[in-house]
Amino acid sequence: MKRKYGMYFSDFMKAVRTGKNVTLEQLGWGICSVSMMNRIEEGMRLPEKMTRDRLLERLGVTNDGYEDYLQPDEYARWTTRQDLLFAIENDEPDRAWRMIRQYEENARSGNAIESQFYLAMKVQLMRRQEAMEEELRTVLQRAIACTMPEYHMRQWKKCLLSGQEWNLLLEFIRSGGDVGQIAESGWRDSYKAMAYEALLEAVQESGMDIYSRARIGSKAAYYLCAELMKKPGEVWDCERLFHISASAVEVLRSTERMYYLSELLEIEEQALVLLSREFGTVPGSIRELLSTLEQVREWRKVLSQVYRDGGVPERMENDCYLYWQTQNYCYGDVVRKRRKMLGMSVEELCAGICEKRTVQRLESKKSNTQIEIIGELLERLGLSCEYARESVITDRYEAIVLYDEAVSAFVSRMDTDALSRILPRLREMLPMELTINRQQMGFLETLYLYHLKRIEKKECVERLKRILEYTVPLKCIKQDEESYLTCGEMEYLCNIAMKSEGQEKKMYINLLLSACRQLVKDNGIKAYIDTYETFMSNIASFLGDEGEFERSNEISDEIMQECLSMRRMNMLMRCIYNKWWNQRECSADSASIEEKICTEHELQKCIQLARLCKSLIREEFYQNKLKNLQAQ
Repeated sequence: MKRKYGMYFSDFMKAVRTGKNVTLEQLGWGICSVSMMNRIEEGMRLPEKMTRDRLLERLGVTNDGYEDYLQPDEYARWTTRQDLLFAIENDEPDRAWRMIRQYEENARSGNAIESQFYLAMKVQLMRRQEAMEEELRTVLQRAIACTMPEYHMRQWKKCLLSGQEWNLLLEFIRSGGDVGQIAESGWRDSYKAMAYEALLEAVQESGMDIYSRARIGSKAAYYLCAELMKKPGEVWDCERLFHISASAVEVLRSTERMYYLSELLEIEEQALVLLSREFGTVPGSIRELLSTLEQVREWRKVLSQVYRDGGVPERMENDCYLYWQTQNYCYGDVVRKRRKMLGMSVEELCAGICEKRTVQRLESKKSNTQIEIIGELLERLGLSCEYARESVITDRYEAIVLYDEAVSAFVSRMDTDALSRILPRLREMLPMELTINRQQMGFLETLYLYHLKRIEKKECVERLKRILEYTVPLKCIKQDEESYLTCGEMEYLCNIAMKSEGQEKKMYINLLLSACRQLVKDNGIKAYIDTYETFMSNIASFLGDEGEFERSNEISDEIMQECLSMRRMNMLMRCIYNKWWNQRECSADSASIEEKICTEHELQKCIQLARLCKSLIREEFYQNKLKNLQAQ
């Protein structure tokens, strides 16, 4: 029998699994027995965080941008893993090795996925120390065996693997590992190249979501091209190199990510240069080819400048990006901060649920607490006790897909025709008795009506306030006081702030700024980058409007550096534009010709980045700004 407050991981997993026609045996292969998978799906067993994440990653559900509440022991292990990633990224090998040795000395038996993580980190450090390939293969085989009892390529098309598991296979091939006989006659390429290509094809056909494919597919494409280019330049198959690199770049553009983007663009440029020489005499073919080459060169130039200005290495140096996780919280922190924000005493919170000392121990993170008790406490605090990987709660896969379509329609060009069809269907599909669903649907419908100009800005703000207060009274959100807001609540607050006017706008901006700063206080910006980049870029824009140019620029630089480090490109153009606007306002009366050229150059960067992100709205906006500047 299911527990009342079981976080419903089982329902979500089952919805995605059945929606994608995946069997329990496929999903749990190498991780859990079929009988254990049945118990998990029936809600009789809630697996550890790393197992939950791995099962959903195998289903193509990424671990970015959603809130995950953890018991103290799981939260402590998560922060330790994040610290190890920081040590590797910040080039602190001695500290990283100490952490790995400490794990190996104290490792708990049976946690295969965690063991696999530490072995993968060991491989990265060994590569940095230029370890022998044989040593690397030995460690990689141990890592692979943790969750993959069979790793030969004859198994790949049947496998359901996460990006991290595909990466271990990729590194095994790189280290000279044998992944079985390749069904290919003629041996036109090296064994490594053929193995990379087989792996890339398997990833593309695996059913992963586009974000997961962007992570591992871009790396596989780069490794494949790099191997093919070991041949003398005069025998390169340039059309093949162009197709592989360009296809990977398109996935990165669609997801607004930059994993191996500079490397792939460089390969694309080299292939195009050679193709232009080869096809230069073919009527009609050279014009399009040269246009593509010019665009690739522009993107490469802009990316190099942005990386250099941000002080972040342009080329990928490690695999940490595959393991970073965002939005993880400890139950105790959430309960304590939310209770204080609502002005609720411990006695008021626990009345009729548990003893006072249970809440006190939960908030002090001294021990794990029964999930049923946590569920009731969260509900009393206005928080959802259901397991979610979206901003809505559902156990229907078609509703998950429809919600993603709705978000896409909002983000792209506010496709009102699509939204007029999607939103009513989505409301019918979702269980509207759940507060989080009523809240999110109200939010989407309000923005839709505002965009159609069926409601004025003032009414839009009032509606958004009421929507936020489904779960938290506005009067309880106070500046510089410890608080906890969900991502959804912060999004509603941000929209209230940006659509308000005068002193009210300034008040809400300050509340949002305080919430963002508190959010990253414990674990840093990286742990909350999805939330931070969106809301803080709006705050930077507001501060610029208020004439606080220095503060605005500092925030923009901070966002850009973290986004570059995390290989996220959407907010780069907004930050560059914020700084451009600030500079324009500072020197509006005394701008020299040189300064005008410089500001035009910054707008050109925004245009190229918008084009790289496939953001037609932003590109048109920056183009118009450039035209107005040139007309002055």
